[in-house]
Amino acid sequence: MKKTLPLILLFALLVYLLPMITLFIPQNSDKASSSSIFQNDLSSANSALDENSEESLLILDEDTDTVMTVSIHDYVLGAVAAEMPISYPDEALRAQAVAAHSYALAVKAQCDGSDPTLKGAYFKADPVRRLGFVTDEVMQSLWGEDYEENKARLESVVAPVLDKVLLYDGQPALTCYHAISNGMTESSENVWGSALPYLVSVDSSLDLQSPDYEQTITMTAQEVSEYLSSSFAGLDLSGDPSQWFTQLELSPAGYVKNVHIGQVVCKGPDVRNALALRSAAFTITYTEDKVFSITTHGYGHGVGMSQYGASAMALNGKTYAEILSYYYPGTELNG
Repeated sequence: MKKTLPLILLFALLVYLLPMITLFIPQNSDKASSSSIFQNDLSSANSALDENSEESLLILDEDTDTVMTVSIHDYVLGAVAAEMPISYPDEALRAQAVAAHSYALAVKAQCDGSDPTLKGAYFKADPVRRLGFVTDEVMQSLWGEDYEENKARLESVVAPVLDKVLLYDGQPALTCYHAISNGMTESSENVWGSALPYLVSVDSSLDLQSPDYEQTITMTAQEVSEYLSSSFAGLDLSGDPSQWFTQLELSPAGYVKNVHIGQVVCKGPDVRNALALRSAAFTITYTEDKVFSITTHGYGHGVGMSQYGASAMALNGKTYAEILSYYYPGTELNG
């Protein structure tokens, strides 16, 4: 959470879909994915800000294939519960609440009903798999005997910011977020091909402290060939596997921007998706054991707020407003 719709709709899908970062390192690291939303103006978004906190969001439950009507209150709580461990500091949880709320309003403002797969909803989520949003029932299953305590804490933490929305030029910002950066966040332009002035690369070196910062996996040549061939046309993977990947081009933030596979140039984020890698900040080598060794740094697409970075900043005394201002430069809170 596609390409004839405003990019924002695809964002809404991939937002919770990719690695699906739901292992409890900031869950859902991927919060966006597309390319033309950036060209669409968000002029209709102002009306969303004028409505009271009882307005509802229409969310397609991918598990049941039904449309849920969810209040802003329930959505924000459910999004935070799905996106961050409840053990994260208050100010990080508040930053996540505002980011999720703002993103939802931006998506809602862009939804024109032209995507039949949404069935009239604004975006998709999968509460059962804790992707994007969870219901109260899922919270109970998730937290077990700690449900009452955790729910009470979440309510008290989110209450002061429930009416807060992050704006750019007076309109809800498309506040993408991810689990862990590679030490720098990535520009939206390098992931989805279009730029937003507040989705630019910033230093997030506190992410290097995360115990989940680095991961190394191995794949056989057959696995790599099958995954890549199903995603890219025109690849010649008949030769020596050690010669398949001839060059990795990095963005200024250190993420793989382009991958040269033989004579074909593929976008780094697309290769990441094809191989189901945790991050587009990766290295890949063919070892003496005749397997590919792939090391990734960070978790998620890298655009916008790093959830681990937000937690680290909160532990260092930063407020939710300072966290949001840092990761989304040029934005401001309403009110």
